[in-house]
Amino acid sequence: MTQVRFELNGSPVTARDEGQSLLQYLRGTACLNGAKNGCGTGQCGACTVLLDGRPVRSCVTPLARVEGKAVLTIEGLKGPDGGLHPIQKAFLDVGAVQCGFCTPGMVLATKALLDRVPDPTEEQICQALAANYCRCTGYVKIIEAVRLAAARLRGEEPGADWARTKEHTTLIWAEGEKQPAPGRVLGHALWDVDGPAKADGSLQYCNDMTRPDMLFGAFVWAPAPAGRLRALELDHARTMPGVYDILTGERVPGDNHLGTFEREQPVFCTERFAFLGDMLALVLADTEDHARAAAKAVQVEWDQVPGVYTIRQGLEEGAILAQNGRTVGDLDQARTRSAASVGANYRLERVEHGCLEPECALACYEQGLLTVYATTQSPFEIRRMLAAILALPEEQVRVVGTQLGGAFGSKCDAHVEAAAAVACAVTGRPVKVALDRRESLLLSTKRHAFETSYRVDVDSEGHILGLDAQLCSDAGPYDNLSTGVLMQACIFAGGPYQIPNLRVEGKAVRTNNVLGGAFRGFGINQGAICIETMLDEAARKLGMDPFEIRRRNALRPGASTVGGEVLRHSVGLLETIDACERLTKQALEEYRPRYPQGSKVLGVGVASGFKNVGVGKGVPDDGGCILTICEDGRLRMQVSGIDMGQGFRTAMLQLCAEATGFDPDQIDVFCGDTSATLPHGQAVSERQTLNSGRAVVEAAARLKEVCEKDPRQPGQRRSAQYRFVAPPTYKLEDERARREEGENYRNYPAYAYTTQAALVEVDKATGQVRVLKVIAAHDVGRAINPHIIEGQIQGSCSMGIGYALQEQFPSEKGVPLKLRYDQLGLPRAGETPDYEIALVEDPEPLGPFGAKGISEVATVPMTPAVLNAIYDAVGVRIRTLPATPQRILEALAQQEKTEEAVCNERLF
Repeated sequence: MTQVRFELNGSPVTARDEGQSLLQYLRGTACLNGAKNGCGTGQCGACTVLLDGRPVRSCVTPLARVEGKAVLTIEGLKGPDGGLHPIQKAFLDVGAVQCGFCTPGMVLATKALLDRVPDPTEEQICQALAANYCRCTGYVKIIEAVRLAAARLRGEEPGADWARTKEHTTLIWAEGEKQPAPGRVLGHALWDVDGPAKADGSLQYCNDMTRPDMLFGAFVWAPAPAGRLRALELDHARTMPGVYDILTGERVPGDNHLGTFEREQPVFCTERFAFLGDMLALVLADTEDHARAAAKAVQVEWDQVPGVYTIRQGLEEGAILAQNGRTVGDLDQARTRSAASVGANYRLERVEHGCLEPECALACYEQGLLTVYATTQSPFEIRRMLAAILALPEEQVRVVGTQLGGAFGSKCDAHVEAAAAVACAVTGRPVKVALDRRESLLLSTKRHAFETSYRVDVDSEGHILGLDAQLCSDAGPYDNLSTGVLMQACIFAGGPYQIPNLRVEGKAVRTNNVLGGAFRGFGINQGAICIETMLDEAARKLGMDPFEIRRRNALRPGASTVGGEVLRHSVGLLETIDACERLTKQALEEYRPRYPQGSKVLGVGVASGFKNVGVGKGVPDDGGCILTICEDGRLRMQVSGIDMGQGFRTAMLQLCAEATGFDPDQIDVFCGDTSATLPHGQAVSERQTLNSGRAVVEAAARLKEVCEKDPRQPGQRRSAQYRFVAPPTYKLEDERARREEGENYRNYPAYAYTTQAALVEVDKATGQVRVLKVIAAHDVGRAINPHIIEGQIQGSCSMGIGYALQEQFPSEKGVPLKLRYDQLGLPRAGETPDYEIALVEDPEPLGPFGAKGISEVATVPMTPAVLNAIYDAVGVRIRTLPATPQRILEALAQQEKTEEAVCNERLF
């Protein structure tokens, strides 16, 4: 053991070198948690610090390497006044901070660049950020922040050209709607309420938390995707350094099954294991390293059993988890009237969420309650689950959803909370369980792999006559929301269009692959890829403009969805089509003169989409708010919900300020704690703005009544609360409700609508695709914070582009083939297109001030828009995702043989 002397944030330090990385020293010894452990293998950039002014990934930098050098972490970055540095302020000013997990690394990488290059080009900015991933923002505002910071550091007032794009976010009001009066707070681009703490690295995420006398847990994992467990040899592991205990299924006090809704997965397997993410035991030790070393030493005795590894195999063997669908009208008659028929089969790969923050939970006893701090979107569902696992009443369990470093649906499901809670209950000591990146990739849910068969018939004027669609998903072994995803995929299988004759059939099969689950769009994306490319193909057969065919079929007030719901309010789809068409034509005037460039050609594609606001499908949609005027005159808001980087806390703050008249800086926001907020459902489905936001506005009205009845006295507390429950919704197969409720039948509380276009460059020689520009028109109901909305649209579009072109999580016989962060195909800064955004305000009566959700819907049409653009450029349809260069070249080679043939092959 040697000593390492270096300078840390301007102060000399001497550290003992025990073979650890610089990141381990910073977080474990120096207690500097601004550098994050996102991957542990030097790929994601979340751990970036500066070493003698140059950015390094501290997770793979040996501590010994810093001898005699200067280390700067985010905690050491200060502005001239000792506060935020100009770079940090620039990130906040443009809204470049969402979940915040990547922000410290991004800021330091920016500082290293601007110290060397005061006036960088866009290419230099992207090169400087090439080693730093962001999954939330789509990089647009990060690049803008670098440009703005550079100008300010040069002492210049930023002009109109500082932004990375020619981005114009315009507001459009739906026909018949009056332009709302500007709000006092509503509609303004306020700083993220947690933005300063995200930018300076002080915001605490779950794995930053610690407790005295805390134990660390590490899992013994299933040795294969499918097997029968004979025995675990634990004796050797028990004797290893630091080991305190090893827990197996027999030690679970209550029900040995986890899951936020359907509890199917064992907390610890005792007989069989069904995928590589199954957990067999939990080793508890005094350090994480000791726990992991002992977990690896556990010997597993097991027998191999046959597994199911493809959708086709699952169908053949009858491994059906769920079925859903609906039939309306007469498809045969529709086909006889058809002027154009299009059909094809699609294979859509599963996709990893890629959250920068891996899953973590810390369990401890606080105020007499077994308390679990966790990276979850589902605090009340997790509390219910833990009560059953621990054999305790729910009121004796508390769950706190910590600040999330990204989620996108992956943190809806239960992961490590049960193991941490059981360990705490059994030992009586605080226990932290944190996954590394490889473990997270094995255990966490994915966007479902789908196989589909679609056929669409249209008449000579482009009206859709019939839809025949089959969709089948790979659920993995357990029902982690796969049933709900399938139902939603069926409801949205026809896109945002009126379809008089349809047959939609869906099945989800159980396999021994990784788990499928919730992912931004929740099953809508897979169907949107099919219907939007089919509609584009039909338009071409008819010689019709792709915007016009969508306009003629678009849902509007009074129309019925595929699910049978008659729409009434806030249906801004036509306005999004019109706005997107106008902006796309303007963009083409700019881009067309540049092409072709040798083998590079230009293509443009369009797609529309809509998405539910609220979980719906028979699940109650709710939200609550408690407002208290405290003795010091400040307003305390306890609001139901979780902030995962989408700006929930900021939006609720603005709604509260608008409704109460308090200034935003007088309001303290609390959320995510089952002991401090009114019960609510998961933070999913774009539901929180509508449900919790409505509760905030109603609670504010009640608080005003309380104050008017009893005029305020100094130092007196006043309080009011409200719990909002949306009107009832019904499942797709609920024919009774459809008959009895009539026009009151609904699948969801509300919907968000969008039309998007992509301008792409395709290189016919290499198959490479580059998205040049995205035009996105969205019906948002009412805009609360433009920066939040822009950021959500851009981040969602980035995911949709990645889904189209490069993201995939393939496996072979249940074994994933890509278990490193840099193998996931996530977009990087250099792949960022320009954006032009139009916001349609068509107020939603249920929403606060007419607002509704925006966090997911932009993913829906983005992928098919890119695929349609590829066809426009080179004339080939890609039906197996992602559309890699190899697949495009293969399609070009087979172009004459496959030109727009109608496929009649059905899945089942």
